[in-house]
Amino acid sequence: MPWFKCFIEGENFPGALIGKSHPVGFYATRWVEASSTDEAELVALDLLRTEPIFDIPVEQRPKNARVYFTEIVETHGPGSPNAGATWYVMGA
Repeated sequence: MPWFKCFIEGENFPGALIGKSHPVGFYATRWVEASSTDEAELVALDLLRTEPIFDIPVEQRPKNARVYFTEIVETHGPGSPNAGATWYVMGA
């Protein structure tokens, strides 16, 4: 199966995730093995959901938070470890 490099952006997440009082966004890259770009998107999204930093208690989940994929590229193998994100304060 081919590997895909997924460029992901999130918006309007609770700032409390990283100790901020305002909503935050993030950029992340995940490498996944999948049969197609559509499957790669689903696999990468599932990876994010299992990471502790993205574990938002139900009562704190904002209705306008969203995650989208800016690009998905087929590669020859996995890259860096699948963890972490670059965070920014929304509107700053």
